[in-house]
Parts: sequence; structure tokens; C-alpha cells
Amino acid sequence: MNGPFSAGQYALGILLGLALGMLFGYGNMRITKRAVKKNNGDGLAAVTATNLIRSLVNVVALAIVFFTRNLVPLPFYATIIATATGLAFGNVFFTWLLTKEMKKDMEAARQQQADSEGGE
Repeated sequence: MNGPFSAGQYALGILLGLALGMLFGYGNMRITKRAVKKNNGDGLAAVTATNLIRSLVNVVALAIVFFTRNLVPLPFYATIIATATGLAFGNVFFTWLLTKEMKKDMEAARQQQADSEGGE
């Protein structure tokens, strides 16, 4: 849809774009988490494949906005920029959460190993 948009339409486009980007960012985190657990953090091929899949997920999110631009009466540029921003910040935020979780798990495993060695 072309033409002037109201402030509400811009706000809705930005909010929906951010939400979509964050949702797909969460999906990227789940992909990374599964790959890390499957490979115990090892393997260049696994890292490369995971990054390729994450990039394809990002392309899908942006393609959804692009191909629905004439179906949804929202400002395209504001929506696509908000989606890209949501993807970027979502990927960083959810990767940070994943790193915190993995660090806690590693510390718990290290403590468990120290307890089992001390008990023998």
C-alpha cells in the first residue's frame, strides 16, 4: 500500500517489525543451542553450518516483510528496518542469554567433577 501513513501505522509497523525480528532471533538462539549441545562446542563444520542456517532464518524473516508489504497496510521501510533491528538485537541478546546459561552449566559440571574427585 502506498500513500501517507498515520503515526499509529508507523508505530505498529515498528512494533511488529521488532517483534518479528526478536522472534526469529529467538529461533536462531535455539538453533545455536541445539548445535552446541550436539557437538559439545567442537567442530568447524558444525559452526559453519549453524551460521549458514542462522543467515537463512534472517533472510526468511526479512522476506516475510518484503512479500507482505502490499498485503499489510503498514509503512514498508519502517517495518523492514525494525525487523532488521529486531534480528540484530535479538541475536545479540539471545546469544548473550545462551552464553550465560552455558557458563552456569559449565561451572556446575566443574563443581560436580570436583565434588566427585574429592569424595573418592
